Amino acid sequence: MTNTRDMHISTAILAALLMGLGLLSPVFAVADAPTYQVKASHPRLLVEDVAAMARRCSGPLAEDYRIVKERADAAVKRGGVEFISNRWSIPEDLMNCGLSYLVERELGHECDKYAAVIVKQWGDGKIISNRQGSHFGYHALAYDFIYDALTPEQRVLYGEALGSWLTYYTDRPEILLKYGNWEYNQTWGPIHLNIMNCRDALTEKLFIGLAITGAGTRYESDAKTFLDSWNRRVPTECLPVFNRMGGVWSESFGHGGYGPVTVIPYAFQAWRSATGIDYFKALKPWGYPVEEPRWVAYTMMPHSQRTAWIDDNDGSTPAAFSRAAPMLHDGLSQWFSDHGREWLRERWQRVACYDPSIPPAAPDTLPLAYLFPGAGHVYMRSAWNDPDATWAFFGCGPQYAGHSRDDEGHFLICKRGSLVSRQGGQGPNDTDYYAGGSLIYNIVTIFDPAEKFRRDKGNENDGGLLRHVYEGEFPRERGHIVAFENAPQYTYAAADITAGYNSAKAREVTRQFLYLRGEREFFVVFDRVEATKPDFRRHFFVHVPTEPEVSGNQLNWLSLPEADGDKELLSHGRSRMFLTTLLPANAQIVKRGGPGQEAWGHPLEPTAQYNHVARGRNRPPICPWRVEVGDPNPGARTMFLHVFEIGEESQRQPEEVQFIPPAGVQIGKRWRVQFNATGPLGGKVADQDLTTAVQTEMQYSADKR
Repeated sequence: MTNTRDMHISTAILAALLMGLGLLSPVFAVADAPTYQVKASHPRLLVEDVAAMARRCSGPLAEDYRIVKERADAAVKRGGVEFISNRWSIPEDLMNCGLSYLVERELGHECDKYAAVIVKQWGDGKIISNRQGSHFGYHALAYDFIYDALTPEQRVLYGEALGSWLTYYTDRPEILLKYGNWEYNQTWGPIHLNIMNCRDALTEKLFIGLAITGAGTRYESDAKTFLDSWNRRVPTECLPVFNRMGGVWSESFGHGGYGPVTVIPYAFQAWRSATGIDYFKALKPWGYPVEEPRWVAYTMMPHSQRTAWIDDNDGSTPAAFSRAAPMLHDGLSQWFSDHGREWLRERWQRVACYDPSIPPAAPDTLPLAYLFPGAGHVYMRSAWNDPDATWAFFGCGPQYAGHSRDDEGHFLICKRGSLVSRQGGQGPNDTDYYAGGSLIYNIVTIFDPAEKFRRDKGNENDGGLLRHVYEGEFPRERGHIVAFENAPQYTYAAADITAGYNSAKAREVTRQFLYLRGEREFFVVFDRVEATKPDFRRHFFVHVPTEPEVSGNQLNWLSLPEADGDKELLSHGRSRMFLTTLLPANAQIVKRGGPGQEAWGHPLEPTAQYNHVARGRNRPPICPWRVEVGDPNPGARTMFLHVFEIGEESQRQPEEVQFIPPAGVQIGKRWRVQFNATGPLGGKVADQDLTTAVQTEMQYSADKR
């Protein structure tokens, strides 16, 4: 007769054997966390139903699968996986061959050759465990896809090579957020799913933990520990943070596109396909990445369909999001997945995850303006589906991660190319401190001669915002949107930026941004700026792509469609912008820029009167001119009131603009605008006989969406 202790041992051994054979998968219960169960069979990662995937590959996704299979066949013929040792590339053939193996097996066709080429490439497994450049996240995907083709010995060999990564960087197989946070790109890992710019490597380790569970490796316990950590921390910590941040990645589409824009949806989809737990549905409608497709749609400039030069973005196409779009299963994401075929080489994501039963919804189903409260981003435009449309951005929000630029209150305007941009170039803020400051943006400055800035190498006192870049302690208040209203005739937003400046010099810095739609279009920008001392002079800065013509308090310049580096443009011709300065009285207007002065220092800083040349300064966006508006009047308070008009290239005269004290303007016969000169931000907009009050002191938050 077997005693109780022996029976427990036998049961444990039997369970381990069954898990090793893939017949049983463990159920994990973690204290104060929901129970989760890893799917017993493979594939577990990204693919939810192999039979359904195979049917799609013979039907609506036949063209996508044809491309995937052709590339897999080429890898078989070549006898190896392309880009397998290139740290900067995605080893796409790992997924092409893995998915071709699954689909062809399901269809009853020859399939082993696709698994065989991956196994041949892996050899003794050292290419997987190599700490110098392994694409360990993609190897985990391939391992999961071809799991059934592997021998028990190969499952252990390659599973242990993968499992060795579970303690990479953190030294423990769990989520530690070591030197990072949930909103930091390196927490999740790069699009290459390797070690470069990678810390906790959450996506790669999740893939590995799910893939090797039950494979009989010596890393079984590590896999369980990591998955327990994921199951405990992501729903209780990460999802609330992503709801707070909203659809705009904290480091823009630049660093986001290098990783999180793609790999966070990868991770959530893998958890859904392996456990059935759906974090996409657990998030609020505005949580990241659920709201991500909306952000990507709004940040695309009409004249080029490229993402705008906001924060550290590089003006790329939406390709990074298109990789993940098939996993979000909403209409707008479907549209991005469909159009991503124009921007992407890869098709394997569509084969694995795209659901053709969900109809695509084009961006033109969205309103013409939208506020992302988490990031404090406001986007507005005149139309969708028109490459000649007007587009604008206005932003003011907290800092969630280290790379976020100190650019609160900044705005951009384009129509047939950029009209108001940022100072040119793509200087990285870790080496180009001028680009890492705030003078490259369209802001107001308060110049305290004694102010000392962090990170001042090659970037002297610029009078601008505090330099929090890389400072830590997130989230950090730098300013916020206090009002937003969108109507057919106009879009209005107001921001309090005071917290973005040194409190020793700034009592108030607010900006109100009003876009007036119509045959003739206008932007009215009103700034209230109060320094702590009258001697701290105030300036308004705006960066423009072409040399302005100056006539008194009016300037005009042309758009530069090629400024963003595009050789093929969707728009036609150029547009002209007129700028009228109404406040301050007797404003000192200076045009600065051109060769040798593209990146000039603040006009009041004696040590900064030179061109801040740096590597990357001549790369897009091209914006070598700026307009400086100074206040020569006594006192510590300044009101800047500017009217921007967008016209045709042939237009030579702006609409008549008449100042209405204390802070208003009559524009032609149609518009009458009056801002509050003091007190709560707001005012009134009159459109002929229709008077509409601008919303005042409306604090938007995620809860009010």
